[in-house]
Amino acid sequence: MTTCEEQIACGDSAQSSTQDSANIQSCLTCGECVSRCFLTDGYPDMNPRKLVRKVVTGKVEEMADSEFIWACTMCGRCTTDCRENLDMEEIVGQLRYNALTRGKAPARLLEGIEKALEFGNNTGVDAEEFVEMAEWMAEEMADEMEDVEEGEIEVPFDVEGAEMLYVPNPREYTSNPAQFQTYLKFFRFTNTNWTLSSRVFDITNWGYYVGDRKFATQLVRNLVEEAERLKVKTLLSTECGHGFKILRKDAESWLGRKPEIEVISIVELAHRYLKEGRLPVKAGSVRETVTYHDPCNVGRKLGIYEEPRELIASVADNFVEVWPNRKYSICCGGGGSVKQNPQMGTKRLEHAQMKRDQILKTGADVVVTSCQSCLSQLGDLQERYEMPVKVKSLIEFLVEAIENGADDD
Repeated sequence: MTTCEEQIACGDSAQSSTQDSANIQSCLTCGECVSRCFLTDGYPDMNPRKLVRKVVTGKVEEMADSEFIWACTMCGRCTTDCRENLDMEEIVGQLRYNALTRGKAPARLLEGIEKALEFGNNTGVDAEEFVEMAEWMAEEMADEMEDVEEGEIEVPFDVEGAEMLYVPNPREYTSNPAQFQTYLKFFRFTNTNWTLSSRVFDITNWGYYVGDRKFATQLVRNLVEEAERLKVKTLLSTECGHGFKILRKDAESWLGRKPEIEVISIVELAHRYLKEGRLPVKAGSVRETVTYHDPCNVGRKLGIYEEPRELIASVADNFVEVWPNRKYSICCGGGGSVKQNPQMGTKRLEHAQMKRDQILKTGADVVVTSCQSCLSQLGDLQERYEMPVKVKSLIEFLVEAIENGADDD
């Protein structure tokens, strides 16, 4: 039996897969994966089945030069019905690491890794800058809210014993501060006992993006140990598909121990609050037609399907489904580092035209999602193709609904 790691011969024991699904020689070449892959039309000379055959037949070096391994979003749709339960995410990760060790990884990803190693986040923002940014965003938000007095909204940092440690996506304190302010409002509306860390403030994992298991594990360890140091009960992930998926699904096996904390996403927290009556929503406060895009990591890989839909239904009467959805949802085209890789340029938008058409077919006024990469990619799709639809994160959608419901009263 030959594992993916042995076949690709990365030469790093930290890369070894613990999953039997990495036994790529068991591939039956049935082609089921090809029919599931949204990239097939964009790469007529390459697809998941051909990729596996390249590896099995020893043409790994050839794959190190392939654009396909970086265009793949590792969405997992290709292997949803694989008869041999192959894990394409694992296989592509190994191929990316093989390319990395040969100096063939995209420059932007290497830059992000260097910054993450030095600063603890992929943007190069240091602790002092982060604290200043967070406090500035809170002040700006308070100035815009009529019912808030000066200094009333404070951002908690390094509060030992807080109930939750919230870990943001760097987009929230760099390119999209309005998103960070949305989460501040959510915590305020729900009276959440939370804190930020001034040491660790990046939920993303670029080690995962390049298949470097050792580095990816270190980033996970940093997050878990910081949560344990602060003695919080819960490590709360922002709306970040891959970052949350890694903490929920992979952390225990990567670390070799079970974290001593609960790991949940802010969407799951919102759903918990909804059930407990702590989410101040008003039924029917959203009159627009709404649809939901299932992020691959949140949906297909973690099975979180109904919680987002129940949250949307709590405020919107008109909900329509994108088809296909849930397990078979088509990827937005921006995950797996594709959105962060300038080499993909406009290709990632061209590859995502199938998702564009599916959203437009619903006739929805608003498309909601619960992943920052999906949010950004769908926003780019909307702009590129002038789609007559608003794109919002799920928490953003809920916060706006809460505010609108209060205004109606």
